[in-house]
Amino acid sequence: MSFESANEFYQRLATDDEFRNQLENVSSDDRMTTIQAAGYDFTREEWETVVNGAISSIQAEGELSEADLETVAGGLRIFPMYGGPTIPRPFPFPFPFPKSL
Repeated sequence: MSFESANEFYQRLATDDEFRNQLENVSSDDRMTTIQAAGYDFTREEWETVVNGAISSIQAEGELSEADLETVAGGLRIFPMYGGPTIPRPFPFPFPFPKSL
């Protein structure tokens, strides 16, 4: 498990459309198995560190490159049925990990 592996995975997501589409079409339970089968081995904490570092460098630059835009994940806002405040729930970047990590 390593930060290097997490960084290589991040770079591949940014540049390999076919690989990214493959991961999008795999269930969230099988996603980590697919990632490991592709030769990447990292923990959730290592992944979050790499993603946070990428976000920090993007913010420092001030603009997103085309590769950065490809790796950005959207969010979902839920509106309650009967009114009241809403709290947006964060969506892990760029793919949700299974709860077992």
